[in-house]
Amino acid sequence: MDAPIQNTLSICIASYGEDLSALLHALDLGRNALSKNWKAEIIVGDQHPETAAEAEQWKTQYGLRYLHHPNGLGRSNNRNTIAKASAGNYLLFLDADALPVRPEQFLKSYCAALIDSKVVVGGTAYQLGRTSLRHAIGQRKEAIPANKREGSPHANFSAFNFAIARTTFFKHPFDESLKKYGHEDTLFGQELRYACITIRHIENPAYHLDGDSDTEFLDKTDLAVDNLGALIREGKIDEEVRLFAVYRKLQRTGVLYLIRLLRILFASSIRALLNSGVRSVLLFDFYKLLRLSGHTIKIGRRNF
Repeated sequence: MDAPIQNTLSICIASYGEDLSALLHALDLGRNALSKNWKAEIIVGDQHPETAAEAEQWKTQYGLRYLHHPNGLGRSNNRNTIAKASAGNYLLFLDADALPVRPEQFLKSYCAALIDSKVVVGGTAYQLGRTSLRHAIGQRKEAIPANKREGSPHANFSAFNFAIARTTFFKHPFDESLKKYGHEDTLFGQELRYACITIRHIENPAYHLDGDSDTEFLDKTDLAVDNLGALIREGKIDEEVRLFAVYRKLQRTGVLYLIRLLRILFASSIRALLNSGVRSVLLFDFYKLLRLSGHTIKIGRRNF
């Protein structure tokens, strides 16, 4: 006799019109490899103005639920809405441009880890052969082995590929006050730290297939840094965030005034270099610091 189903994993995919065919195929391979006491459902929240052309095919082939929000919800609200529509006692959040590195083991690894963990982060990987700025920076800053991520588990949290117990998530959902792009996962990781919730990191990565051009990536970087500045002013981000920690050190020593002058003189030139094929992580980090220095930030106080 088959063992009764005891657990449900709801796979929550946040999308903006992406072609999900490869991801859904990989997840289907993973579902077929699950033991009999697990089942998995797939829910997509798509914020693109137009319904995906393949939506009906995906529904039929993979049995997924497709939630279309043509007027947009924002990144945090979209994830929360998908979770509310789910039935699982565990939730697996994936961005639409993710692709499991080991499809047959992907869901099994999460299910095994979730049995005794409230939050599990699988990690990010990048395919070889891509030369964009996004992939060069991601390979250096995001493709981190689990044992190194465990050294600073909350600071290394990423919403790109993670799983969480349902009860934990609904006590600590994504902050829907965030309407602009960037750092919603930074804030989520910090909220878990403030709540003393352990984050477990495992070696279960998904490739990040983001196809942004260098200009698009730099535009998103600008938005993310600006959003970080707003979160700092609201007292929602502390100095565990490295960019903010550097900013505070420069602020305390008075060097921030020099950085602001350098921003006026060189920020545009540095952006042009990054947009022309220069793949320096150091230069990219300096560019972000220059961007943040343009904000006159009065450090907010967190209200618990």
